[in-house]
Amino acid sequence: MSFSTFFSEQARQPSGLFGRIVMPVVFDRGNAFLNGFVDSLMTVQPNDRVLEIGCGTGKLINIMAKKINKGIISGIDFSSTMVTIAKRKNKKSIANGIVNIIQANFDDISYTKGSFTKACSVNTLYFWKNIENTVKKIFDLLESGGQFVVAFEDIKQLEQRKLSNKVFQLYTDNDVKRLLTNAGFSNGVYIETRKKRNLSFHCAVAMK
Repeated sequence: MSFSTFFSEQARQPSGLFGRIVMPVVFDRGNAFLNGFVDSLMTVQPNDRVLEIGCGTGKLINIMAKKINKGIISGIDFSSTMVTIAKRKNKKSIANGIVNIIQANFDDISYTKGSFTKACSVNTLYFWKNIENTVKKIFDLLESGGQFVVAFEDIKQLEQRKLSNKVFQLYTDNDVKRLLTNAGFSNGVYIETRKKRNLSFHCAVAMK
């Protein structure tokens, strides 16, 4: 296996020693800008019921949990390595009943329709095997007026990296907007773009 494929697989589902030691640093540093971007757009309220899909190390959950007192933040990730780290990082909030983190594949978990007021995901849509179905499921689990924010890097800069095209499916901002609109987010879908030096980062914001 080439290092490109190995690293791409680790980015998708961290595991083993590399996943436990190296990938948390990669995620926390690499996603810091997008985490802040998403947090600013989510405007989490004290009674919100929030779902983060692919919560990784739980850094964004830790940020959002500080704004919750009557609601709850649920995180889901299919990497046991990441879930262990995320639970440790959010230990106090979990004990207080503000945060719940589980290991599972989002596509395999059943949720009651309208369970959440808000949902988000950072740098994970590249790995969604059946992206149309996943986005439709997110739409269904949000209550009326609910918000979904999905963050991703610009396709041009991702194309310059040595990423396995067997692992990463890349999307333009227009691709993502179209996917969300087709899933039923008819109350409005828009793209916010922010720059960090010479890099571009996008958030698609969709309202149910």
